[in-house]
Amino acid sequence: MPGIEASQSGAGSWLLTMISDSPHEPGYPPAPARPPGRGAADTAAFARALTGLTMSVQSSRLDPLTVLIDGATDLIPGAESSAVIVAAGPARLTTRATSGPTGAPVIDLQNAAGQGPGLDAVDRPEPVAVPDLAAEKRWPLFTGAARELGVGSMLCLPLQGGDRILGALSLTATRPHAFDEESRAIAGLFAAYATIALGNEEWRVNLTAALSSRDLIGQGKGILMERFKVTPDAAFTMLVKASQRTHTKLRVVSEELCRTGVLPAGRPPRPPGGGV
Repeated sequence: MPGIEASQSGAGSWLLTMISDSPHEPGYPPAPARPPGRGAADTAAFARALTGLTMSVQSSRLDPLTVLIDGATDLIPGAESSAVIVAAGPARLTTRATSGPTGAPVIDLQNAAGQGPGLDAVDRPEPVAVPDLAAEKRWPLFTGAARELGVGSMLCLPLQGGDRILGALSLTATRPHAFDEESRAIAGLFAAYATIALGNEEWRVNLTAALSSRDLIGQGKGILMERFKVTPDAAFTMLVKASQRTHTKLRVVSEELCRTGVLPAGRPPRPPGGGV
């Protein structure tokens, strides 16, 4: 794939020009006057523009991961397909955003084989480089199928938030040795912002789940308070005891109480002190 200076069209060009011109999302930083070249000054200017642009996209109605992964495919030298992946269980990945012809299929191959560079990247903090798939001895169940798919080289960068690996940025190319030092540097920049976007998404999911759990527990307390004429603290104690007795999360106990009118374990709830 040609270098960054040739990226005049596609997702990368859209990433750098459409957003700053958009009448719907004010406040975006201006796009570079021309696609950055390979000189140090141009690379630095590109990095500054992308930093401001990425932060703006995060606060807009656009999906940050989709925008970033489209830009990664078009702007990282050598990349022809890209994906943001996360662990979905032992030796299994799921794709959160993908771009290019082999972005998703190469993840499916790793799930089928139970091995591959993406699986390693979501499990350890070091980048996983595959310069030449034809000469690669790791992951023998994966490499043959990937070569049939037309993959020549790969680069996978873990997305590390604090002491956790949230996922990985997976890059593929048809030719061997497609990713040079410039590729790695720019890929690291995309990986950093993909980490931010993925972390924010995880935070929103966790917050939504916490608020939902709080509502369910509150409803469960209300049922017990009304039924047994007890205080909020006493009703909460009843929920906690049912949770401990059944080895079930408090949210699940409350959900069953709201749905069926009885606490789990097959016996009606009794208020503290043995009252009725």
